[in-house]
Amino acid sequence: MLKLLVAAYYIVFVIFALTALMVLAGLGYLWFFPAVNSRNDLPYLRPLVAALILETPVVFFGFVRAGTKCLPQIKSHRHESDTVDFMCKFIEPGTTVQIVSSRFAWARRAEAFTRELARKAEKGALVEIITPQPVDGDIRLPLARAGVLFYLTAETTAPEARFTLINGNRSGAERLAIARGSHPEHQVTVFDNNSGPEIIAMARDMIRKSKELASVRKMG
Repeated sequence: MLKLLVAAYYIVFVIFALTALMVLAGLGYLWFFPAVNSRNDLPYLRPLVAALILETPVVFFGFVRAGTKCLPQIKSHRHESDTVDFMCKFIEPGTTVQIVSSRFAWARRAEAFTRELARKAEKGALVEIITPQPVDGDIRLPLARAGVLFYLTAETTAPEARFTLINGNRSGAERLAIARGSHPEHQVTVFDNNSGPEIIAMARDMIRKSKELASVRKMG
């Protein structure tokens, strides 16, 4: 499907380019031979000019729209409440939710988000949290009872990348949110299969390797 879309864009661009070349050739002909009667010698010049005028905004917005799909979304949050609201909406459509964090301590100030995690786990979604340091019991125990899995890698260095991957088990439907900075200059970059398939692949590899190192904690 993507190959057909790319081919369609190339065809549209070629048609636009040919139209522009014919218009330029006609205008150049009139410029160098001003005595020419354009209606008789160049009967299709005016329709071509009209077509070029109509095609220009269509081609421009079409290519801009296609280009924006290849760019990640960037969300800037000045307050923690903005980040919590974003994360709740971000994980809502996920059939799997995988979070890589340092200690997941920020969840203590994000009750709405932890409730959403617990709700998804209770409904059968795979929810996994991977950290190098143990998650505090007041955060871990309620989530573990709901079915959330905790993986402790026991690494001495905390991960610089803090991210959340949803739909990691559905090829093409993955979405990755990577956080950086702190409030009031907290920023989240969101990648999908169009804007960052390579980034998502690396995140999946990181999660897989971290789980291989980790010990899973299951609380009944």
